Amino acid sequence: MPFCAGSRKDYFNERLLRAVLLMNTKENTMAFNSRKPTKGAHLIAKKKPDTSSAAAAAKKKSRAPVVLIIIFVLLVLLAGGSLGAVYLYPNIFPGVTVGSIDVGKLTREEAAQQISIQSRPLYHGKQLTLTIYDTDYDIPVEKVLKGVDDIQSAENAWQVGREGEPLTRIKAIISSMRNGCDTRLAASVDEDGLKVQLEEIAGKALTEPVAPTWKLDGENLVIQSGTPGVQFDTAAVEQALTSQIELMDFEPYEVSTDVTAAPAIDIGQIAEDITGNPINATVSKEDGKTIIPGKPGVQFDTEKAKEIIGDGSKESYTIPVTITQPSITEAVLKERLFRDTLARTATNLNEGNAPRTNNVRLAAKAINGTILNPGDVFSYNTVVGERTQARGYQEAHAYSGGKIIDEFGGGVCQPSSTLYMAVLRADLEVVERHNHSFTVSYTPLGEDATVDYGNLDFRFANNTAYPIKILAEQTDGQMIMTLVGTKTSGKTVTTRTEILETYEPKTVEKQDSSLASGETKVETSGITGYSTRTYKVITENGKTTEVLANKSTYTKRDEVVCVGTGG
Repeated sequence: MPFCAGSRKDYFNERLLRAVLLMNTKENTMAFNSRKPTKGAHLIAKKKPDTSSAAAAAKKKSRAPVVLIIIFVLLVLLAGGSLGAVYLYPNIFPGVTVGSIDVGKLTREEAAQQISIQSRPLYHGKQLTLTIYDTDYDIPVEKVLKGVDDIQSAENAWQVGREGEPLTRIKAIISSMRNGCDTRLAASVDEDGLKVQLEEIAGKALTEPVAPTWKLDGENLVIQSGTPGVQFDTAAVEQALTSQIELMDFEPYEVSTDVTAAPAIDIGQIAEDITGNPINATVSKEDGKTIIPGKPGVQFDTEKAKEIIGDGSKESYTIPVTITQPSITEAVLKERLFRDTLARTATNLNEGNAPRTNNVRLAAKAINGTILNPGDVFSYNTVVGERTQARGYQEAHAYSGGKIIDEFGGGVCQPSSTLYMAVLRADLEVVERHNHSFTVSYTPLGEDATVDYGNLDFRFANNTAYPIKILAEQTDGQMIMTLVGTKTSGKTVTTRTEILETYEPKTVEKQDSSLASGETKVETSGITGYSTRTYKVITENGKTTEVLANKSTYTKRDEVVCVGTGG
């Protein structure tokens, strides 16, 4: 009678499977044991001996091969039955699980349905943890798992006991029934989602070595140790995580890293960077109004600092320092900025000479408003720039090579000389100054300063404690220079020039046939030469001292007179 109900059929198949496997594993011991004598056989009365013993022996001998053949046939049938059960059993073998989901005895369709229902709790809310250089980074599984393939997962379970040689299959079935067999869930990875997660983690974990940092905190120097650089193979990590996710393995994953040691603390370099004397507040050269705060002076014992740092294994160190505040603070400078006139000088200017006056005006315009903070050096050539026609300069008389010639920018020595006169009276430090080859009419002896772009410059330094501003103007037949700053004493400065030698020019006659006989004409005027010393006369607190400002030598120029020899 055929089985109509599926449950009865499954029950029969399972019972058949168990029975056949059980008979097979006992190795047909029942068949062999049936040939042993039964208990108490020796008590049975003996039969009378056969009258023909030879005939009896022949009959017994003829029956032995038949029994062996029967036993062999039975064994073959039993083995065939076992193999038939293996091949004919339609369901997943008992004891098989997919992850924690029991699918034994189920059809593939039933197993797939159960996997679909029960698999979500296996990954819902789970985290996949990466450990990178002692720091954990969590990846939500649902952001990198595309889904579970329930059909393929059921197929993986069904294949247990159905792969390999017959004996291998039987062993797998027996092992599954006795000990259970766990097959993997077939999961697919969201590759884009995994890349996004790994990129975010790499942005935090992948680092270059960071050098130590330091800052002043009150009267302490706080040094933060550097941090090491951490690198790892992102492609290898992605591959490893992909494999784990596919296996639904959410165990923590420790990333293999290459670590570059953090730079050591260089206390010598730190000392070079932060130690020094206090710096006073200054003013912006752009607008002449904005105050730039000063900086305190810092000193510390480098040897003591090395002892505190030791092997450099700590995250931070505190080094005691000595702080010296600046004498001119922001508030002080704001109150005293440009309040005093340090010096004011003027030289006469022939404004009838238009080209020369133009050149003087352009130079004065470039200089006007220049600000020098303490320690700054003023360079006339740098501030005024090259004197070219393109920049508006015109040709005018100038000294060059012991001659008077016309060149672009002629006359710009008058602003430089007028400024030099003011610098002397303000008692500023002169860095570079050159006298003219011949004397000039607009300054006293020893108080001129010639310039030649790319050759001769006039430079001076602001050696005061406060900023200085230069005011330059060309007006009303004068070139005027004013130095404004902050006076810190009541000293006054004048000048005195001592003539060491005088070089009188000679008169040289030169015959000229173009002139009538006896007629004369001065071709070149004579200029007297001098050797001088100029002193600054400084009066302070009722005491007057003289300081040598410069030594100057002015060349003489002989007078050349043309005498006519014509008819």
